[in-house]
Amino acid sequence: MAEILKTDLCIIGAGALGTAMALKARARMLSVVLVQRPGDVPGESARAELQRACLLASADRAQAMRNAGELGLTRADPKPNFRLIGERAAAIADAAAPASAADRLAALGVTVLSEAATFTDPRTLKVGAETVRAGQFVLATGSRAEVPALPGLDQIAYFTPDSILDNVRKLSHLVVIGGSAPAFELAQAYARLGAGVTLVPHGPVLPGFDAELVAILLRALREEGVAILEGAQVTAILPRAQGTGIALAHADGSLATLDVSHVLVASGRVPELDPGLLGAARLKRDPLRPDHLLVNLQGRTSNRHVVAIGGAAGVYDRQTALRQAAIVLQHASGQAGGRIEPQQLVRMVSTTPPLAQIGLSDADGPLRPGQVVLRANASETEAAQATGNLQGSAKLVVAGNGAIAGGAVLGAGAGETVGMLAMAIERGMGVADLAGLLLPPASAAAALHDLAEQFIGQQRPSPWARRWAAIARPWR
Repeated sequence: MAEILKTDLCIIGAGALGTAMALKARARMLSVVLVQRPGDVPGESARAELQRACLLASADRAQAMRNAGELGLTRADPKPNFRLIGERAAAIADAAAPASAADRLAALGVTVLSEAATFTDPRTLKVGAETVRAGQFVLATGSRAEVPALPGLDQIAYFTPDSILDNVRKLSHLVVIGGSAPAFELAQAYARLGAGVTLVPHGPVLPGFDAELVAILLRALREEGVAILEGAQVTAILPRAQGTGIALAHADGSLATLDVSHVLVASGRVPELDPGLLGAARLKRDPLRPDHLLVNLQGRTSNRHVVAIGGAAGVYDRQTALRQAAIVLQHASGQAGGRIEPQQLVRMVSTTPPLAQIGLSDADGPLRPGQVVLRANASETEAAQATGNLQGSAKLVVAGNGAIAGGAVLGAGAGETVGMLAMAIERGMGVADLAGLLLPPASAAAALHDLAEQFIGQQRPSPWARRWAAIARPWR
């Protein structure tokens, strides 16, 4: 009878998240088996994120060259070289690869198994000739781009947000199908790099984000030349000898066709879940989203021996996925595990201006009694005036006692500003406490001061406070 390999953790999926978790588990002196499935590329998702960041940086620099005259500099017309842009992005991404190399994992004591895997029962995994029993199985199998069922799409070579990062050619007219954050980020980037771009949301526009700030963002992108067809649906892809036709149904019911050179499908992502792997694990599916597992925010599944994190759990932002992994490691180490609270999750659109949001929005429904919405104009801050980044706004949803229920920021430094809000919410700080933040001169987060001062100014002191103030006045 073959010997059973027993381990504290068995991580299925050797992508960026799985390898990072394996290294952190070994640092906690936990025994780890890492299952590298066929097709797993260590660091692949982290590499894609870095490539995308490099592409957006090149696009930002191109736009800065066009707008240099606004800051008293000579304007220049950028001439993007897509081969050099792609080579730079790939080189920077490749430089991070050695951290997850197989030889480093083995040297640190991670047992790496590279054969096909399948569950034989809810707590036993078969990997080639090995049988693995783990205190905790962790699904870190990632996600893939969601591809809508559009007639004709399978007859053309289309891009996804992953595959377009390897493009080294100028695109004459790119149509972007989808209303996700990557759809808007890549649409703006390619427009800044000289392509004609039409964005067809094909459904909701940035669902879950504050509609008021989204409208400002759409206006900013349109001013840069991105054609955004709100309410339109792509009904079919029409392959042609040269180029591609896009059949559209507009919001008013009218029909039209669009001639494009390339197609980017950016409708969102779905978990990478192999039925052959999971068949015997007895994992329930989400009845509202059958392509997702039934999990909570911590990644707990219907099988107490299996946790899903990151893309496998339907979580597509890296920070939340790393937080899920940290909670699993805490439990595996015998420590009290934390929780992920929905109101503390930061959502981000890395356009220019960027949009970041946390917690409750007034677009989510009627506010509770006592809640108010505070607004600040980003163009009124010293940072916006100095840099010329005048498009943006900040909003807070605040309870009557000053508790912060949520916030959204559109403008330069939005991510860092909302990061401060996340820490304030986690530590139970009230909006009035934001007035005491010590910020550097011309900080993009100065809008938080404005919002805090608004709240303080709206508070009426109690009769006792007014009476005490009258007694304490030294000139009386």
